[in-house]
Amino acid sequence: MKKTLVFTLSILALASSAQAASLRHDICSRGKLVAGVKYDSPPFGYLDDAGNPVGFDVDIVKEVQKDLSAFCKKTVTLELKQVVSKNRQEFIQNGSIDMAAATTTATFARMDSVDFSNIYFVDGQRLLVKSDSSIRSVKDLAGKKVGTAQGSTSETNIKAASPKALVQSFAQYTDAFVALQQGRVDAVTTDSTILLGLRASAEKPTDYKIVGAFFSSEPYGIIVKQDDSKWRNFINETLSRVGSDGTYKKIFSKWFGKGTKYVLTDPKSQITVPAQYPVRR
Repeated sequence: MKKTLVFTLSILALASSAQAASLRHDICSRGKLVAGVKYDSPPFGYLDDAGNPVGFDVDIVKEVQKDLSAFCKKTVTLELKQVVSKNRQEFIQNGSIDMAAATTTATFARMDSVDFSNIYFVDGQRLLVKSDSSIRSVKDLAGKKVGTAQGSTSETNIKAASPKALVQSFAQYTDAFVALQQGRVDAVTTDSTILLGLRASAEKPTDYKIVGAFFSSEPYGIIVKQDDSKWRNFINETLSRVGSDGTYKKIFSKWFGKGTKYVLTDPKSQITVPAQYPVRR
């Protein structure tokens, strides 16, 4: 009986130790945060002229890095890894990255395999077409070729919104935009702010226009591994801080404010914001 009790207590101790383990501790130990960001989604994540990843999501990640350095009581460096819509969840699951700030819509389906932070941005899906296009909304897409990204909610949404559209999925949104420029697709669809960035990246942005009403709600969350509430909540604390101390407003103005290539009013004023997130499977 005594041996059984000792064995049971040992198992409980091991279980308690396993539950206490967190990526937050691992990051402090190694002194480095590895974060996934996109390179194909200006102004959220893209490469500048020097080849460095920059963007709204990158700046949010840097705030997490800043808070980690304070928490760990030492400098925590930042390594940014490229992710695309198709592989960002896989990279979280296999441990290639610690977090992904990559224009990811929080859905119940994705929560079957990963966890999300609190929502930090809300957008909605629209269409990008050439300026002389007759396409005005999703109602005009029957028989039209529409480009989007593999593994994205945009891919799912457009098939539901326009079943007769000929959807072509690309590895990256930039690839879909090149196809539009070359006339291989009639439209590109994804979240409006990403379309804004793609349009601004063109040699002549006026050759393209964003059309149609929003036909989805896209609440963005940061992806983390499941069952690590300490790490998820740490990120949530950073999001709470930047929201209350004015940092979020500064980052928003930097990328979407007046005088930028991506001028945008508060996205929450442009679409219906659901009472809770996620909004769908």
